[in-house]
Amino acid sequence: MGEALLPSPADSRIDDHEQRISVLEQDRTATRQEIAALQLRLVEVQTEGRMRGERQDVDLRDLKGMTRDLLGGMAFFKAAFTWAVGAAAGALIFIAIWGPKLLTFWRDWHGV
Repeated sequence: MGEALLPSPADSRIDDHEQRISVLEQDRTATRQEIAALQLRLVEVQTEGRMRGERQDVDLRDLKGMTRDLLGGMAFFKAAFTWAVGAAAGALIFIAIWGPKLLTFWRDWHGV
């Protein structure tokens, strides 16, 4: 009774459906391979990005260290310059205040 409902093996519709199923399975396999390739490429890109980020962190840390060293050197030169200018200003102020008396003392001392 159930055999009457099954199509005959020579029915072209069965072959057509089998071909369609085969094509779909092949497409599905190809799609899976493409997805796997894309996932692999994504992992590579993420790894490259991570490595680039690590290099940038190291470079930034080195740059901060060099900047800190440079600023330290500049602070030293600024302090030295400030002391030199202060000493010169002090000497000039001393001469401005005591100059005439020092000149008189010098002339008296050396008999000029």
